[in-house]
Amino acid sequence: MPPWPDPDTGPMPPEGGTEARGGRSQATRERILDAAERLFAEHGFAGTSHRQITAEAGVNLAAVNYHFGSKDELFLAAVLRRLEPVNRRRLEMLEVAEAKSDPPRLEEVARAFVKPVVRAGAEEGEDEVLGRLMARAVGEPGGWAEKILPVAFGAVAARFIGALERALPGVKRQDLLWGLVFSAGVLSQYVLMGGVLRRVAGAGAAPPEQVVERMVDFIAAGWRALEAGVGQARERIKKDKKRGKGRKR
Repeated sequence: MPPWPDPDTGPMPPEGGTEARGGRSQATRERILDAAERLFAEHGFAGTSHRQITAEAGVNLAAVNYHFGSKDELFLAAVLRRLEPVNRRRLEMLEVAEAKSDPPRLEEVARAFVKPVVRAGAEEGEDEVLGRLMARAVGEPGGWAEKILPVAFGAVAARFIGALERALPGVKRQDLLWGLVFSAGVLSQYVLMGGVLRRVAGAGAAPPEQVVERMVDFIAAGWRALEAGVGQARERIKKDKKRGKGRKR
């Protein structure tokens, strides 16, 4: 944090000043994040200006610069604020799954992966801020997916890969990584296009728990298929290459 005074808090009171100042500073930071979150979700990174953020938050530009330094950092902070509680819950559920059995059941690992995300979306209701922010992060020009995903999911992905390695010891780490990427794709489609997908599937307003179990069954089956499927896929690739060489001759 920069060494200059917080422009939104004013001079420090003589008694109890540090605590009071810190409280006001944190409140200002949260107010900026609240405003930025709404604007970024609605207009995207490029479509949101500093002027809009300061007007929505009721602060000056110096306060935004003090707390975040740049609009890039503010966008990253807004996305991470939504994702970090979800990721904490994921890891908590994964720890419970690992404590229940060693190795953990694939369904339990899959449930830890998807349930906190679905629950967060359900709690948001019609606002769907998490889904809209993630859509912006993935689709926004400027390589935001590459900037955000390693920070937001790197440590979480490593923990889930570790659990999958114990549950599927015969599968190579690279194949497990692909399996987790494909699983994330299933979840991302639901988060980004949940309303559309529910209408297409004829599920209407399906309860979140039902959505979770559908995804758990699908993802766990995909992980389980890696044991046999990866070997079969490699054999098909080898045969196709041999056929190709035979035709060239």
